[in-house]
Amino acid sequence: MSKAKHVEIREWIEGEIHSGRLQVGDRLPTERELMERFAVSRNPVQTAMSKLVETGLVQRRRGSGTVVASTGLRSSLLRLLRASTDGPEVEGLHRVVSTRVVAAENHPLSADLFPAGTPIAELVRIKLDSFSAGIVVERCVLNLALAPNILNEDLAALTTAAYYTSIGIEQLHASSVLSATHLSTEDAEHLGLDTTTPVVRQMRTLHTGNGLPIERLEMLFHPTKLTLEVTQIEH
Repeated sequence: MSKAKHVEIREWIEGEIHSGRLQVGDRLPTERELMERFAVSRNPVQTAMSKLVETGLVQRRRGSGTVVASTGLRSSLLRLLRASTDGPEVEGLHRVVSTRVVAAENHPLSADLFPAGTPIAELVRIKLDSFSAGIVVERCVLNLALAPNILNEDLAALTTAAYYTSIGIEQLHASSVLSATHLSTEDAEHLGLDTTTPVVRQMRTLHTGNGLPIERLEMLFHPTKLTLEVTQIEH
């Protein structure tokens, strides 16, 4: 079954944005240009534009037409900095790359966090956009002594902080460090980038209410496919 014309138009514009051919501030083709390109009337074009405005990808500006407002998904930076128990930090599906169990001292993310000999699980996942392209590499190390059955969960859908709460570990405290970094060859491949492209790196550490470390999460963000934003209410 062929797609509805407004869906075809919307997906074409999304593809132009996600690929980088259209950047933030760039003007989209006019309604007339889209009508000619897709051989349609005005109505499917207007429907496609309305859907794009709703998602926050584009914005209508007086005197400028319709312009790109975001190059991809939007996520609250404040949500990323805390331990979310009501859903994933970045919306979307995961692809699980690998899991393994090692001693804490044998992993660079956990060597300074957990006592030597602590069994830790490493979970590597890729957050995917609507085109199944990588937007975030997530590398998590967690204390198996506190969450021994976590690897039996549906890891593609798992939100770790919510899982800890579900097994009785509450009052989680998060601390984060944001920095710029370059990707390893493997991580660059996951995000469709080269190793010379700088990205934002978040390192977030979770502690239980009594101060025991339970998790360290490294997140590497694609520089154009995800917009991090902060909304502040002024009084």
